[in-house]
Amino acid sequence: MAEKRQISDADKQKILEQHGSRCFIDGEPFSDDASVEFHHIQPFAFGGPTTLDNIAPVCKKHHRSLGTMSLQEYRDKIDLSKFFEGGEPKYLNDLIQYKTKNSDKPINHEISQSKIRLYYHDSTHDFPTYSCPTTGWKYFYGTLPVELIGNDRELQPRPLREASLWKLYRHFQLNTQISPSICRMEQPGSLLLFDGQHKAAAQIWAGRPMIECKVYINPDKRLLKETNLDAHGPYRQMSFYSHELMQKYADIFGEDWNEYMETEGEKSELGFYHFLVNAKQKTIAQARNEIALAMFKRIVDDENNGLSKFLSEKSRGRKQPLSFARLKKTFFQHMLLPPPVEDEFESESDFREDEKINLIKLMNIIAQEGLENKWNPERNDSTHKKAERIFGAGAIRAWVILLRDAINFHLRHYTDEERKRFFYRQIADGDFQYFRQFIKKIFSHKIWDDPDPSGEISARLAKDDATTAKSLFDEKELSVRWVLGA
Repeated sequence: MAEKRQISDADKQKILEQHGSRCFIDGEPFSDDASVEFHHIQPFAFGGPTTLDNIAPVCKKHHRSLGTMSLQEYRDKIDLSKFFEGGEPKYLNDLIQYKTKNSDKPINHEISQSKIRLYYHDSTHDFPTYSCPTTGWKYFYGTLPVELIGNDRELQPRPLREASLWKLYRHFQLNTQISPSICRMEQPGSLLLFDGQHKAAAQIWAGRPMIECKVYINPDKRLLKETNLDAHGPYRQMSFYSHELMQKYADIFGEDWNEYMETEGEKSELGFYHFLVNAKQKTIAQARNEIALAMFKRIVDDENNGLSKFLSEKSRGRKQPLSFARLKKTFFQHMLLPPPVEDEFESESDFREDEKINLIKLMNIIAQEGLENKWNPERNDSTHKKAERIFGAGAIRAWVILLRDAINFHLRHYTDEERKRFFYRQIADGDFQYFRQFIKKIFSHKIWDDPDPSGEISARLAKDDATTAKSLFDEKELSVRWVLGA
């Protein structure tokens, strides 16, 4: 190993002049001499020499944050975070455009019996071709210029993931690329990458101008797409058509989710639950709660959920009838299948998305029948006061159970397992017309008119206790039998 030496004041001055008296990390000028420190660009521990061209000036703030990263890695890490800012999905084309510049021009080429000739960088490049024994497609291997490569959005619709890209970036600082990225070339010469996009992106981010590729020449796009879907579906990890749902979970769970998705095998709630408990050392309660809160958040934040606008967390400018905590004690507690379920994501037995849609449909009916054009605390008239009683803390806890039982009876859910999977199934639109009638019937009961001058009825409905409200329901004959008209 080379001997590490101290750099002199004269050396420091030369380094500062070479870098324009700016921090190597972000290019900001130094405020004063006291804020300047010096660091190896290529770490000394990995063979970086203590020579002037391998030393750079760094501000104190960044020097303290480097950790084990080299200056170049740290600078690339900060730049990567900027690239992913804003929350919009980022694709391979976006990254290539950010780091270099895509060439929209097709690659001039000539195909013969045994080779393909490509024209780029003002020269010719010959590659031997091979034939797939199954499909007969021609293909070749080559190390190709980054600017000629584009992202195949038809076969590869998934966006880049920051965590995966950074992990591979660091991997390629020390390791070779074992297998190439895979592309297809279509007439008139478009080169589209559809497999190994994170691998390619990581190397491009590290500054490599050429990428190792296997390229199919004019393949059957339909058959190639089916093959690729299988490779990323039942024979590998997640199917392509679920990438939007998976991204939503990634936004909620963060790094835990991204790490889980990098593990081998089928993916499910149960698998993620075991990952949280075993790999992330979370308690059983924490793991269950994390998954449950993700389910709740997706329902509340759905743009089609008309009940959400009546949540205090969503509309803080006025008094609202509901809160997230109240939804947890009512709809979420009694109408959702508790996690974790073992059904593989996007399989025929996975009904989480259907469950969410079903509950949102029901919530919309409840908003329409009980709150819209009725809830008005500024007006505070009899219509508003009735809505206040209906959505009192104890009242809603009691009538949600009543509504659930009426729906179970209508759907012929007789066993415990059927009741447990309440909305975890496909439900016909026509059934929701019956559910609307049940809700109208519940909201039409005389109990909500509260003719009691003492205010005792309103007080019992407002108490955050389902038992108290249920006893009042029994007294006033508000029951499943009455709702169903039996």
